[in-house]
Amino acid sequence: MTLPEHLVDSNQSRKLLGRRLILAIIIVLVANITFGVWFFFISGSDIAIGNSDKYLPPDCYSINGKQICPHKS
Repeated sequence: MTLPEHLVDSNQSRKLLGRRLILAIIIVLVANITFGVWFFFISGSDIAIGNSDKYLPPDCYSINGKQICPHKS
């Protein structure tokens, strides 16, 4: 016994729609995880919170959070 052609096409399109939906969900999840890892680890490493040593002018140093620049004579 064979099914009518319109029923076979309907089942195939539902399977294809289901596979595309699963693929779209996987892509969205991977993109979210990638963005989360990038945001918290990679971009966070460039921000020095409370550390001004990274942005000191030349010939200056920091002791106990105070910037010290020797006077040139």
